[in-house]
Amino acid sequence: MPQPVFHRLPGALPSAGIPEECWPFLSALLNAPGWGVALVGADSRLLWMNDLLTSLGGRPVALCVGRLLAEAWPGLAPSLSPLLGRAQSGERVVEELVSGRFGEVGTLRHLTVSALPAAPSSAGVLLLLRDTSARLREEAALRASEEHMRSIVEISCDGYFFHDRGHFLDISPGLARLLGHYETAELIGRSVIDCVAPEFRAPARDAMERGVEAPYEVAIVHRDGRRIPVEVMGRPATYQGRAVRLAAVWDVSSRKSSEERLARMEHFREQFLGVVGHDLKVPLQALQRDVLALQHAPSLPEALTEQVGRVGVGVRRVERMIHQLLDFTRARLSGGLPLQASPVHLGQVVEQVLETQRQAHPGRDLRLTALGDLRGTWDAGRLTQLVDTLLGHALHHGPATAAVALQLQGQGDGVTLLVHDPGRRVPPENHATLFEPFRRRASSGASDGDGLGLSLYIARQIALAHGGRISVESGATDGTRFIVWLPRAGGPPSAGS
Repeated sequence: MPQPVFHRLPGALPSAGIPEECWPFLSALLNAPGWGVALVGADSRLLWMNDLLTSLGGRPVALCVGRLLAEAWPGLAPSLSPLLGRAQSGERVVEELVSGRFGEVGTLRHLTVSALPAAPSSAGVLLLLRDTSARLREEAALRASEEHMRSIVEISCDGYFFHDRGHFLDISPGLARLLGHYETAELIGRSVIDCVAPEFRAPARDAMERGVEAPYEVAIVHRDGRRIPVEVMGRPATYQGRAVRLAAVWDVSSRKSSEERLARMEHFREQFLGVVGHDLKVPLQALQRDVLALQHAPSLPEALTEQVGRVGVGVRRVERMIHQLLDFTRARLSGGLPLQASPVHLGQVVEQVLETQRQAHPGRDLRLTALGDLRGTWDAGRLTQLVDTLLGHALHHGPATAAVALQLQGQGDGVTLLVHDPGRRVPPENHATLFEPFRRRASSGASDGDGLGLSLYIARQIALAHGGRISVESGATDGTRFIVWLPRAGGPPSAGS
């Protein structure tokens, strides 16, 4: 009778009691993919090993079977021997991690080992070995990647947390401190919603359930009951090999405080402008009416006529100063002057200003040249103020006999206004500060005839509010030119203005 197949292999197992026709199936089972199988005798000699284990060890079967474990696998034997001892005493050792040098080149491997005692116990131990080195390396790389990601998130925000269906899986120390906890373990497993202020719980729950990735604001509750405004942004993430959500948290308390401070400043500005605009303008208007009535009174003594006239000039001067202070306050506190834009023909605006100035200065030569399309969308009142300021500046500071020329040039994208005073020169060292507020120079007296030095500053603010610009050119022989450019569709200035 022919011998079983295993009897013809080196280190074959005895087949007493097992039909020969079962050996092919047993061979296939013992060589199943992924598992190394070996039989170790009671004296710790290797009796048999399957093909996978042979491949892992890197040594032929003939050099291993029949040898002591310390001789066959010298790099692995120190770790395996304790497990074999436990199995030989009758204990079932199931899937314990063993590490050691295994193979001819001494590769460090991580093996999951099960050691099962044979029956009877004198027959030895069945060893099942699975190489988990690649999986452990992948897990280590995954942990390193997660730690790297956490480090990046922790640097870029005030705190973060991983959650699964709204329950904390992990939380950064920074966020735990923000909630008033010194141990992150106190929060693990708790509901995220419990840490949110009641009035924000519904939107926060909806954002987490829908997986919203856009930043949203909520208020969290500190352990002592304080509400802390935060901004939250969530993203899908992997935590310990499973898909969860990662949320980054920013404390926006400082920003909220700044917004409240700005709101208070805006409220103060409105109150200030209201007081100045009403409580000062009303009595001035009453004074103007009284002065006008006195000037037209038929019985006013001739000796008082000149005095009443001086009072009228003083009242108008104070009114002009109040308007300038209001404009200065609006420009500084609101970041610019408010506009009421509508379709405007700049040529008509300049003609009206010229007519008024001709009446006030009947002996002066005022000339206007207009070319091109002068229409646009501007604030007519503010442009009247701008032109009046520049023309009045030239009339006030220039020689009484010098002509003042105005030129309007309409181009494709806007209109240029030029006011030329040939009889006055502005020193080069004053060009940079000419449009700054409260500038008064001995060389020119009061810088604009208003006593405050605000008119050119306000003129520049008007140009900027329309998205335009204003500049000055001055030479020793050609006098001074103020040049204003306005885009046809007036608006707020661009970033580079």
